[in-house]
Amino acid sequence: MTFSSRISIAYVLVIALLVTILCSGFITNFLSFSHLNLATLLIDWLIALVLLHFFTGLFFAYYRGQKIRRSQLIALGIWLLLLFTTILKLLFIDANPMLEKLLGLRNNLIYSCLFLYLPFFLRREDRIRTCITVILFVGTLLCLFALIQFTFSSSLPMPYLVLRGESTFGFYGTEIVRPTALLGNTIIFSSFTVILATITLSRYMFTRNKVYLVLLLLILLTNILTFTRAALVGFFLSGATVLILQYGRFTLVYLIKAFSMLLLLLVLTVSLGSYFKDTFLVQRITGQDASSISSTEGHYTQISSSLDYFQRNLWTGVGTGSQGPSSSPERVVITDGYWFQLLMENGLPLSILYLSSFILSFFYTLRLFFITRDLSLRQLCLCFLGCSAYFYAASFLNSAIAGKVNFILYWMIFGFVLAQRAILKEREKCLPLR
Repeated sequence: MTFSSRISIAYVLVIALLVTILCSGFITNFLSFSHLNLATLLIDWLIALVLLHFFTGLFFAYYRGQKIRRSQLIALGIWLLLLFTTILKLLFIDANPMLEKLLGLRNNLIYSCLFLYLPFFLRREDRIRTCITVILFVGTLLCLFALIQFTFSSSLPMPYLVLRGESTFGFYGTEIVRPTALLGNTIIFSSFTVILATITLSRYMFTRNKVYLVLLLLILLTNILTFTRAALVGFFLSGATVLILQYGRFTLVYLIKAFSMLLLLLVLTVSLGSYFKDTFLVQRITGQDASSISSTEGHYTQISSSLDYFQRNLWTGVGTGSQGPSSSPERVVITDGYWFQLLMENGLPLSILYLSSFILSFFYTLRLFFITRDLSLRQLCLCFLGCSAYFYAASFLNSAIAGKVNFILYWMIFGFVLAQRAILKEREKCLPLR
């Protein structure tokens, strides 16, 4: 056995980025000693290093005549097409402030560059597994911290409950303080628990390690305590997607079993809901409490307003960065609903390109899942497809995917899929001919 002291720059950058985004709230609250957000600066700095390393490596690969896989070139071509068309729009069409333009470009595109970087540099399967383990480990710690936030909210100082400059998330007339694990608002954190649950469920199905079942219950409990309806539904939607893809069979026996299980689950859910109908949690889930009613009405009003603005600016939009987390409060029309934000910001032609990148990544991963026999790749595919099922549906109502933690993790998981696929292709080349 030989020992290699060689350190992969890409591996160090990816681990550093993972730890930074997952611990960004603690960096913001306890290490930022000025008005500048140190966590955001660190994330942007690491993303800049990733891009610099990627394009430098791409240049030297071309200079040395190294062959680059077609799938990687297609992915790069799509990303560059989005980059150049968005920059042209920013330069010649958008009239919103320059800072909004740049932040919008960063939030909607630059942060997704990990799906280009990972398959190009991450060439060891064990390192991909380590990255996923880091997400699970730190994510579990964040869930435990969220339980502490919920349980001891009345005695914890404000920096331990929410990000600097924000007030606690709760409901009018109650003492409930919704946990955030300092990842952002409750929608961002609860959606992060969906990512975490999808990874955990996928790992359990391939390892049968009961530890992952315990983790899944912990994640579900944390998800419930955020009192976020979309994420709770998304928890089961993502789980159902993973289970159906892994075990689904289009046979009469399987369909009967699946229908029976769904019917049993429905009866159990309705029975529990009826028994605990007076509890705040059930009223929240069913949308009967005042906060839920107001929130639902607000969503529909904002969606209606955004569609009106979109129709008046069908081809050019109202400006990249004018609606998402980079926008100023006085200019924003829709605060929730990522798909509608994209339409409003970019106009129809550019929005179709952005939406196509999501759809292509989904169907490419779905195809990989069905054709591969590699267990690691199948597990990664399930993670990405499960997350996509939630985010694609939820983005009609919320903007959880626009939060930098979820957005970067989402495209990073897709990058792991592409990296694992590249590793398998290289392994196939090394197999002896028969």
